[in-house]
Amino acid sequence: MAGPTGRGTSDCADEVTLSLKDANSPTSGRKLRSTGTKAKGVARSDEPQASLIKRLKAHASDLEKKLEARTRELGEARDHLAEALEPHTATAEVLQAITTSFGDLESVFDAILANATRLCEAGFGTLWLCEGEGLRAVALHNAPSAYVRQREREPVIRPSPATGLGRAAITKQVVQIADAMAGRAYREGDPLAVGAV
Repeated sequence: MAGPTGRGTSDCADEVTLSLKDANSPTSGRKLRSTGTKAKGVARSDEPQASLIKRLKAHASDLEKKLEARTRELGEARDHLAEALEPHTATAEVLQAITTSFGDLESVFDAILANATRLCEAGFGTLWLCEGEGLRAVALHNAPSAYVRQREREPVIRPSPATGLGRAAITKQVVQIADAMAGRAYREGDPLAVGAV
């Protein structure tokens, strides 16, 4: 439908009035300015509120997942740091025992063994020193009472090469045994292997 000015009319029509700035000035006709704007029933095309809430919840959920991932990464980094510091802490404790022992080797051996047992995550430990052709237990840490009594009865041993201790003494290398009860020395009744188990 056309209005008196020949323009179409609708409920959303905008009306803008323009006038010449300083119409009576010598520079008139060069600049136009808006003197006002009227808007009637202009509909906004904004997103519905329910959709906006849904997007915000999704964004919050995403941020929550990222926070959980970063928290997990931080925990792992702290665990790695603590694990890396363990040998340094153990060394510091042993050095402290040495500097405060005043020639008392037993306290130094106890500190060495306690830290080695903890670092290896072992249930108990024995520190052996070479003595002639045999080995002498000079420190025990968290050892079962039956094992302690056996070491008291027999402080110096000569382990067979079939045992882990015997192999370590011969090769001067670390020996790891996954299942001592499955080993030949235990099956053959070697007192050291049976006592350790």
